[in-house]
This record gives sequence, C-alpha cells and structure tokens, in this order.
Amino acid sequence: MFLTQRERIFAVLALGFALLFVGTVWWVNRPQEKAPAVLVVQIEGGVHRPGVYRVPEGTRVYELIERAGGAKEGADLSGLNLAASLYDGQKIAIPLIPPSSSGEIPEGASSQVVVQSSVASSSLVNVNTASPKELESLPGIGEVLAQRIVEYRETHGPFRSPEDLLKVKGIGPRKLENIRDRITF
Repeated sequence: MFLTQRERIFAVLALGFALLFVGTVWWVNRPQEKAPAVLVVQIEGGVHRPGVYRVPEGTRVYELIERAGGAKEGADLSGLNLAASLYDGQKIAIPLIPPSSSGEIPEGASSQVVVQSSVASSSLVNVNTASPKELESLPGIGEVLAQRIVEYRETHGPFRSPEDLLKVKGIGPRKLENIRDRITF
C-alpha cells in the first residue's frame, strides 16, 4: 500500500502540526522553578535580637524565634503556636513572664517591658488565631459576630490591620474603636 504524493504531503503536514501542538502544550505546562516568596515579619519582646526579618515563605514561628537569637530567659511561649506558618507583614510579640512576688525581674528584661508584656499576654486577643469563645471576650463581640470573624478569616485569609475587621458584617467604626486596643495580629 503506497501513498500518493498528495497523501504523503498531507501526512507530513499532519504529523508536523501534531508535533507542534504537543510541543506547545508541553512548553506552556512545563515545570517552572519559581523563586521562593520572601515574607517580611517582625518579632519583639522576649527574644535576644528583636527586629524585622526577611524569611522564606513557609517559615514557622519557632524558626523565626531561632533566627532572632532564641527566646530570652523569662519568655512566655505558652500562648504561641510555635508550629504556625508566618505570613507577610505579621508581628509576633513574645511576652515576658511577670516578675515574681519577690520583685525580681527576669534577666535581660526591663520592668517596663515586663509590665507591658504581662498586660498584653492577659488581655490581647489575636484575631487571626482566636477561637470564637476567645473572640467573645472582646467588648461588643457576641457569638454571631465571633463566628463571622472566624468565617471571614478562613475565607479571605488573615487580618493584617484593625481596619480589615471593618470588612466583617456587623463591625463598624465604633465597634472597632472599642476593641482596637484589645486585639493583635
């Protein structure tokens, strides 16, 4: 069975187009090495080298603490999720354990930092990690609004500033002002 000249030309063209199509699909869908995203995060409080750090995407809280020189003696890590992934613009505040009844201050800490940190650790609510019950401890936030906050952050990602809470139905400027000094990110 021999092909005529016209059939051979058609077969060669069809094969050429098929190869061109396969090559184009491969080129568009080829694995590409993308540069890892860099996050900018801040850490303060009970670490040896507080400051702003650039870290690769996927870095965990415990890795940032290590990079900041480790936790100071007297740092209270119990309220942190050390395994949580960091996000761009995040601020991690590590409180220091308040002075003992003898009035001693943990080594490397000033009394001012200790007082501020103890207040922060007992009253601030992280709106990106708090449970609905924890959110209800904020003034004017009931069960329904707490659930809306959780649903919003699960759908849209973490809150980055107090003003982001205005996007949650039921939180207006007045309610935001009532909770602004009681929340953290």
